[in-house]
Amino acid sequence: MIAYLVAYDGSLFYGFTGHERSVEPALARALGPLLGRGSRTDPGVSALGNVVVARSLKPLGQINAELPRGVWVWGYAEVPEGFNPRRARARTYVYFAPYRGEDLGLVREAASLFVGTHDYRNFAKGVRDAVTTIYSIEVEDRGAYIEIAFRGKGFRNKMLRKIVWALLAVGRGVLGIDDVRRLLESGGGGPVPSAPAEGLVLLSIDYGIEFSADRAILTKIYRYFLNKYYIYLSLSRVYEKITEEILKWL
Repeated sequence: MIAYLVAYDGSLFYGFTGHERSVEPALARALGPLLGRGSRTDPGVSALGNVVVARSLKPLGQINAELPRGVWVWGYAEVPEGFNPRRARARTYVYFAPYRGEDLGLVREAASLFVGTHDYRNFAKGVRDAVTTIYSIEVEDRGAYIEIAFRGKGFRNKMLRKIVWALLAVGRGVLGIDDVRRLLESGGGGPVPSAPAEGLVLLSIDYGIEFSADRAILTKIYRYFLNKYYIYLSLSRVYEKITEEILKWL
């Protein structure tokens, strides 16, 4: 059995699985039947280090030639029979939110409440078992945006996006620290909204195994996302200019 490292631009696909325009069907066409996946990311969520398992090893160049634009297989490792990519030591996600005047001290205080083992049922969607462990949440001030890095054993459906919404709501004064504490400690506190999917990226999944990486493919991925970065820098200035002009009329 072979575990493959997969990167993709979430803006181009309808999530990782469950739809004909998802990432997984494209991978299955190139790799053959998939025996498991590390994470079922939502529509709009990107990834650098998701993992899928297939029966046999194929040349990475051949695989990528059969994949659509915006998805790449860039590394592999031989794994034992019965390897389950859902059973990881840790997963690392990062969320990027535009800074809108949030009190980052309060955001960090709220984030500390989520670290540890909890029943996150108020921060998950459509799951019976919401008990899991978050090892760390790091909140960083990046000037124009806030970076929130999560490392944990596993995350339930919509869980990270709902936590992000709550953290930012605390920073804006919409929720209090005690509100978050009650949501974590109670079995039902009403639905918690989800932050936009586009701000979330799956960076890596840790299995304690060493993958062989293809540097040439990684270079292509780097150039692709760097080019999109510059495009979005230009777009952000366009949107900013439009809003500036509208304000002159208001």
